[in-house]
Amino acid sequence: MEWVTSSDAATAAKERVAPMLNWEAWMNIKHLHQQGNSIKAITRLTGHSRNTVRRVVRQPKPEPFKTPVRSSCLDDFKPYVEQRYQACALSTVRLFQEIKALGYTGSAVTLYRFTQTLRQQQRTLKKLTVRFETPPGEQAQADWTYCGRFRDQQGKLVDCNS
Repeated sequence: MEWVTSSDAATAAKERVAPMLNWEAWMNIKHLHQQGNSIKAITRLTGHSRNTVRRVVRQPKPEPFKTPVRSSCLDDFKPYVEQRYQACALSTVRLFQEIKALGYTGSAVTLYRFTQTLRQQQRTLKKLTVRFETPPGEQAQADWTYCGRFRDQQGKLVDCNS
């Protein structure tokens, strides 16, 4: 009897499973089908399962990957954390202590990742600039620089800017 180690099993599993379907592979399957190849033949040529090939043949266009929606133990506390962070800009440690008292059972790292998104949003809002537009002819802008001192008609020294 031959023993299979976990690394050998992982390698074997990777060899059998085709990679995630990208746009090029999708087009390749469609092209092979338009040439008249059967689903079984396309499966042998591409390494994808028959169900994958069938799905691609039926699709009018490639469908983007849909990330599954996952719940978090922080979901119930997110409105509170957002409100407290916006009002006081508290640190993650302080917010963790507050929501822990309210019954939060998750980790501080989970809260830290969430507050990082809040910080990023706040930084982005600070960087935004507001353009000030006026209709033509209502305002003008000029840049001035010092050119030196010159004598006027009476002989006095006058500063010159242009």
